[in-house]
Amino acid sequence: MDFSVGVIIAVGLLVAGILSMIAFDPGPLPQPVIVEPEPVEMPALPQTHTITMAEGSSLPGCEADNSCYIPYSIAIAEGDTILWDNTDTAAHTVTSTTDGAPDGMFESGLMAPGAVFEFTFQDAGEYPYFCIVHPWMDGAVIVE
Repeated sequence: MDFSVGVIIAVGLLVAGILSMIAFDPGPLPQPVIVEPEPVEMPALPQTHTITMAEGSSLPGCEADNSCYIPYSIAIAEGDTILWDNTDTAAHTVTSTTDGAPDGMFESGLMAPGAVFEFTFQDAGEYPYFCIVHPWMDGAVIVE
């Protein structure tokens, strides 16, 4: 036999061995484990809420049914903003209060008809407010 025939036979045996290893059945393969990701709760985006100073609230009477500021009380999330809109024909204020006295947390100053005032609440708590010009007008913001 000549050398080249021997090489061809050796290569053939090598290829046959490799093919037999490829064809070998290793048995059942393990099933893949599917891991579901934990749901991620996204924080709520800050929102702006509107409170309206009711038309006619400059005259006593709206306090009887808490309709001077509409809504009278509102619950919001930390970081939300309240926008007070003076739709009345008289000037008003939005003045934060503690025990019936202004506390300086927020103060709109005198708001002419059509004016707006906004304040962003960062901390949880209850924030009562009133109108200095018309003290029967009061309301509350509850930050949860």
